[in-house]
Amino acid sequence: MNYDVVITGGTLVDGTGSDAVKGDVAIKDGRIAKVGDIGEASAARTIDATGQTVTPGFVDLHTHLDAQVGWDPELTSSSYHGVTTALIGNCGVGFAPVSEENRQYMAKLMESVEDIAAEAILDGLPWNWSSYGEYLDSVQSLKPALNIVGLAGHSAIRFEAMGDKSMDEGVQATPSELEHIKRLVKESVEEGAVGFSTSRFLGHHVPDGRLTPGTWADLNETRAIQQAIIDGGGTGGLFQVAPDMASRREIEFEMFKTGAELGCHV
Repeated sequence: MNYDVVITGGTLVDGTGSDAVKGDVAIKDGRIAKVGDIGEASAARTIDATGQTVTPGFVDLHTHLDAQVGWDPELTSSSYHGVTTALIGNCGVGFAPVSEENRQYMAKLMESVEDIAAEAILDGLPWNWSSYGEYLDSVQSLKPALNIVGLAGHSAIRFEAMGDKSMDEGVQATPSELEHIKRLVKESVEEGAVGFSTSRFLGHHVPDGRLTPGTWADLNETRAIQQAIIDGGGTGGLFQVAPDMASRREIEFEMFKTGAELGCHV
């Protein structure tokens, strides 16, 4: 059989936990067609992997490449180390959904939490979106070297729905604000977000020293968000939490429990 690519002589690690074995990998039409002894099969390209390890691409489930993709679509150094899929939107911070008047604040919030310069964020991205689906389209237009999947962040969504008070301790969403939050979560999942992320960590501060939107959200809000993930078609969708288990263990466990009951991967 003729293959497009044959990788020969490498040590194969398949990611299942099985022992590494020597062997070849044949690729046809962008898919692995055969693993093992390829024999004398011909290929348009042959890669000698003798002395090298051949593995599936790595999936990095916690990155903050949300802005870097704008000025470095090769997404180094992740792409240098075998990562082929990266999850962005972690720790509740991200850039969508966002209205035009809130763009600058989302950049400053990311700078405060992840130490990525707001000026670079604002200059490095096109900022030509408002919805989550438009954001994913914009990221795709940058031709990233990795597969990019994203979580909708609590900070962006809660700030959109509640404004500045979204960061005040003890302030919860009104019924209309909660409906707004639920709608934005549902729409984001419908438009391609693989789930939702929130931060409960007491070290994630916004520029004025308060904690990021979502830190003080009660169980009524987090359960409504988890239901919105399911309603958006995200059965089994991710509900990621950056927790603060040291001081709020009971409420954190309750949040994990409600997510599991509804069918989210927490």
